[in-house]
Amino acid sequence: MSKSAREAVLLNIAKELILEDGVMSFKFVDIAKRAGVSRATLYNHYSGKEDIVVSLYVRDAGQTKQMLLDIQADETLNDREKLILSLLAPVAGSMEIQNRSGTTLLSANPGIFMFASEAQQARLELIVTQIRGIVLEFWIAPFKKGRIQVPQDELEEIMASVFPYQRGCVIIPQNVMTAGKHINYTLRKVFENLLKSTEQLNWSDEHASVDYEKTLIAIGRHKKDGMIAC
Repeated sequence: MSKSAREAVLLNIAKELILEDGVMSFKFVDIAKRAGVSRATLYNHYSGKEDIVVSLYVRDAGQTKQMLLDIQADETLNDREKLILSLLAPVAGSMEIQNRSGTTLLSANPGIFMFASEAQQARLELIVTQIRGIVLEFWIAPFKKGRIQVPQDELEEIMASVFPYQRGCVIIPQNVMTAGKHINYTLRKVFENLLKSTEQLNWSDEHASVDYEKTLIAIGRHKKDGMIAC
């Protein structure tokens, strides 16, 4: 088995253990047991628990990046639909296998990244930077094309207000989070919240309409299955 194939197997087993026991509770050595390999083989690929957790995060972030690029290129969607979908699709892909406590949400445990290898930290930093740039384009591109008809400072204010916090793949709008209210939102509720917030952007007519059923179909078309980090 090639090195990359072996690492993919070990990552998948790590994901199984995280979903069973939680990201803080699963044991690194159990990966070797379930894979039927020695501990030495496991350590040849990953330096420890934190390293493999960050590797999972990087892999899922890569899937998120590709999903966002696919949404950008989807000619069946208008710009407002693309913007809303860019916020909903990554979460929808993770909600199916997440519990509600956030124990399997890797981004809820940032201290883990401090203990990953330098190479993994560099990979993570690169892909997160790339994703941020892609996400920003969903806002900036229609603004530059005149499809969003508000001043730039108002655009930035709306961007800040709708940027989602993710805990256990439950989306909580920033204004709710700031108020200290931790509420479990359904995907439909998040959609309605984003619909209301993006209404303030004063879209041009051809990019103003958004339909929930069409959004669900688009999520099914673009989301990546099996992600545990969003």
